[in-house]
Amino acid sequence: MTARSYPDRLAAHAVLILAVAVTFVPLVWMFGMSLKPPQLVFTDPLNPLPLAPTLENYANVFRTANVARQFVNSVVFAGGVTLGQLAIAVPAAYFFSRHDSRAANLLFAAFLLTLPVPFVVFYVPNYILMSRLDLLNTYPGMILPQIASAYGIFLLRQHFKSFPQSIIEAARIDGAAEWTIIWRVVLPANRAAIAALAIFVFINTWNEFVWPLLIARDPEMHILTVGVAQFASGEGGIQWSTIMAAAALATLPTLLAYLFIRRQILNVILEGAVKG
Repeated sequence: MTARSYPDRLAAHAVLILAVAVTFVPLVWMFGMSLKPPQLVFTDPLNPLPLAPTLENYANVFRTANVARQFVNSVVFAGGVTLGQLAIAVPAAYFFSRHDSRAANLLFAAFLLTLPVPFVVFYVPNYILMSRLDLLNTYPGMILPQIASAYGIFLLRQHFKSFPQSIIEAARIDGAAEWTIIWRVVLPANRAAIAALAIFVFINTWNEFVWPLLIARDPEMHILTVGVAQFASGEGGIQWSTIMAAAALATLPTLLAYLFIRRQILNVILEGAVKG
């Protein structure tokens, strides 16, 4: 290590440590405050670690909010979007990875043009469409507008494109149909990329707020993120420890999912960035 590179490495590590602290400290504070008795919240607000932790705040959330129903709605919403995106992304990515014609490349480029466009741009037209289809306050109305994703198609295409063509040709010679090749040959060899995409989509969908609130105004159709906001502005009031408990309940599932498969997600994203 040269004398010049040491300060650079030190600065890089300092930036990384700062980024970790900015991300990690709010989570520690949230979970710590959720275990504090309400009367002790403001006694030492800078210290989130309670001396006498209690689960009463979580019990209060379950008593005053429809958490179980909201949890089911979140699972159905996030799971439906995830399965829908995979059902479209897998065959589309396989098609684009195996067809190098001008028409296919132009179509793929058109898909990529939608990547920088935020979904918020489509809120109004999608809402009008779901309203005319009488799908407001329904699971299909929440799920259908989000099942097409250019990111999923792009990510899987990069992995499918690197899959040996000779194996696919051998399967065709053996009489396998295209769907059989996808299901029995391509998918098993790329299950890590597909699993990482599934977790990535599930987490992003689970954390959504505006679209589920817009499309499902019925309280029985609220997901956890919407329920937490409603709880904080209603039943939760100024009971900050209870509000933190509700926020922790909404955060914990996706946090555990990411911690469980974080290495696979990072590896797949990095591999997809360098595969052409």
